[in-house]
Amino acid sequence: MFLLSDDLASLRRELDAADSATAVLQARCEALGLPGGPLVRARVEPCDGVADAAVRGGLRAAPEEVLACRKVRLVWGDHTLSRAVNWYRPERLTADMRRRLAETAEPFGVVARPLGYRRVRRETRLVEEAGRPPYLHCRATLETPDGEPLALVEEIYPGE
Repeated sequence: MFLLSDDLASLRRELDAADSATAVLQARCEALGLPGGPLVRARVEPCDGVADAAVRGGLRAAPEEVLACRKVRLVWGDHTLSRAVNWYRPERLTADMRRRLAETAEPFGVVARPLGYRRVRRETRLVEEAGRPPYLHCRATLETPDGEPLALVEEIYPGE
């Protein structure tokens, strides 16, 4: 989608400076007046696998702590804006937040926003491979105001 792929440098700056990737995407779609809104939505896909030691360590999760995974495509109408895998600590969410993540197309960032998390960038890099348009690969931790990790996200922009 031209919205993301034509200007990866400014997208990178915006994502690195923002606490919510969803809010960045929402603002870009609105500013361009793209059809398909009015909201960025999450198309949830199966999330296979078990959190590995790096994920558990990044979330500072105890060995017995249950972690959840949400794999999504963030979309605006029929346009895929990004793909993301989000490992998170469900016990740090309210029961209503857990229900909304399980039953709705709301992005994680929208659902968890009342917790006042901040996005801590771990890595943002431009990937250029032969035969494929360039894309951004981002990794970040979402931390609650008490400094506790809430989620680890890995994202690809654009998602198509």
